[in-house]
Amino acid sequence: LPAMSGVGLNIGSNWLSVDNLIYERDGGLVTALHGSVSADEFLGRLPETLNLNIRESVNIFGIGFYTGKMYWTFGLNQRLSADLTLSKDLFRALKTLGNGVYDMGNARLTATGYLDAYLGTSFRVCDWINIGVKAKFLVGLANANAKFSELALNVSEDRVDGALNGEWYGNAIAFNNSQIQGAAAPTFNDILDVDYMAMLQRARSFGAAINLGTEIRLLNNHLKISAAVTDLGFIRWKPETYVNGEIDGNFYFNGFNFETGEADAGATFNDDNLIKAGTPRSYTTRLNFNVNAGVEYNFLRNHFAIGVLSHTEFFNSTYLTEVTASLNIRPTNWITLTASHTFLNKNRPGVFGAAINIHPRALNIYVAADFVDPN
Repeated sequence: LPAMSGVGLNIGSNWLSVDNLIYERDGGLVTALHGSVSADEFLGRLPETLNLNIRESVNIFGIGFYTGKMYWTFGLNQRLSADLTLSKDLFRALKTLGNGVYDMGNARLTATGYLDAYLGTSFRVCDWINIGVKAKFLVGLANANAKFSELALNVSEDRVDGALNGEWYGNAIAFNNSQIQGAAAPTFNDILDVDYMAMLQRARSFGAAINLGTEIRLLNNHLKISAAVTDLGFIRWKPETYVNGEIDGNFYFNGFNFETGEADAGATFNDDNLIKAGTPRSYTTRLNFNVNAGVEYNFLRNHFAIGVLSHTEFFNSTYLTEVTASLNIRPTNWITLTASHTFLNKNRPGVFGAAINIHPRALNIYVAADFVDPN
């Protein structure tokens, strides 16, 4: 169904978890910034470099069908990925803000939005091997890259001073480099007031990607081994829609006037460098890709199966790996039940996942949840 199938949002990190942010105190729950949670207890759970990865996908439309023994799919997705890297000093400043210097430099942000038109097929090579291939044509919508070489706070008894220095560059079909040269920088309202269908016709940044997968069945189909790599590709961004800028400034904060409700603060920034055309250039970004590998053993006439799945996602500067073990029950040929445990970020035993899948002919309905804590 258009825009109603395959709508997904995924957030992954090496620090964002309930155990790190919520604490039990006196029979209740408090946040990590509560006074009853010590700085050593909170900060001791965080790594020095904090990574946050966001994935969003909308299946605009998709169709699948058989021709003989080959299964074909084609469709269109809208995709967004964003990767953010922060210093642990950001939370140290929030938790222990007092006299001292907090260095939050080397913060980085990368974000990419694109359209993904795909054509895929899967087929049986022989009785015990299946192969799947999916080719993708990509249309780059927007890309943003920012890096702060300096992001610091100097805190004294009566004043907080900050320094911000960095650079960014990006590409978006909403921009027109030739119009930016010698003209006023575009505002946020200018970007919103755009004919997007006409803008798509002006798209200049394109790319390609591929998915590859295989399944091997052994021991009379009782043992299944699978492996796949997805989103292995790139986008080439053209200079016609390239923009860049610099962020260079200082700010201060003296306090808060409760009578007037206003903060005693000020800032100076080099506004001329905030958005500029710079020297138009082409550049290439790769997609964040995934590597999956799984093993499943079926027994008792295939009514039961145990399986292990490894999933690794590679980002621009880091990667995340999780391993899930599962027990699958198929009481009939149209219903499947699953219980699982994922080994990720010191996930405790007893925190489990569960799913039910109802799949009669021409219909597939499922409900699933992971990291369910019965306590």
